[in-house]
Amino acid sequence: MTPAMAERLLDGRVAIVTGGGRGIGRAHVLRLAAYGARVVVNDTGGAADGSATAETPAAEAVAAVRMAGGEAVAHTGDISSMAVGQALVDLALDTWGRLDIVINNAGIGRPKMVFNLEEDEWDDVIRVHLKGTFAVSRPACRWWRAQAKQHGGTYGRLINTSTGLLVYSGAGQSNYVAAKGGVSAFTDAVATEMAPYGVTVNALMPSAMTRLAAVGWRIDRQRAAVQSFDPTDPAHVAEFACYLASPAAGWISGQTFQIRGATIEHVAGWRVAGTFERPERPFTATDLAAELPRFFGAGSKAADPPPREWRERYHERKPRRD
Repeated sequence: MTPAMAERLLDGRVAIVTGGGRGIGRAHVLRLAAYGARVVVNDTGGAADGSATAETPAAEAVAAVRMAGGEAVAHTGDISSMAVGQALVDLALDTWGRLDIVINNAGIGRPKMVFNLEEDEWDDVIRVHLKGTFAVSRPACRWWRAQAKQHGGTYGRLINTSTGLLVYSGAGQSNYVAAKGGVSAFTDAVATEMAPYGVTVNALMPSAMTRLAAVGWRIDRQRAAVQSFDPTDPAHVAEFACYLASPAAGWISGQTFQIRGATIEHVAGWRVAGTFERPERPFTATDLAAELPRFFGAGSKAADPPPREWRERYHERKPRRD
């Protein structure tokens, strides 16, 4: 691919980015636009915990795109509403007549240990991350499916946002990782559902310095290493998203990638890690108390008694020789 072709990687495409006013979402918007895409920028302007503010990050991101010569429109609705999800798709279609890319990025954080979590802190995080992903994905997938049936094919790229905490443990953020685990499972299922229509569905586990990342301590580990670039810059995540959104990534679907600076990791989940079985009879709880620790590399080695006929031989008393 020539440099000129690379700069037109997404020329003419239309994208929706939720949570597109700040952090990783804003980076998605700016890089999509730089590669030629026209973007619907959705952001409520809320604080990191979801509370209301007077800020207008969606409008600011749109202004930045337009200043650079691109095209974008702002939307400030709450994507956990099914009506808002439909409105975003309608806005893209009414403005530019097509929809090619959806990046579900919006999210909030309410970090607490499980014994301190209140019901609303659980519900709000699940609502924004998990339901919000569904609320925008459903109308987008309906439109892509209709296009494929009408024209014999379509172009669709659905990119969801999971979290690396599913790999490293999410102590203190059980509501957040529960929502993101749901997003990962949703991604896997929808990738299979949309494959017949030529739509790819993938997930990102982004690692970057943002408002949400700042609610925990883990992101600081990346900044400790001295490098020739900032590994926590959201632009690194956005570049990978632009690749997944491009025609070059049409062969990838149902996959999850963790992006940390210049490190890209293919994360494989929902697979059997090992099998513990025996053919002669099922296990009782007593059996498992003795046998299962060995399955995990703990406990003594399993006994290997001989068959009955051999045991009888072992116990035979040989005649004495005087």
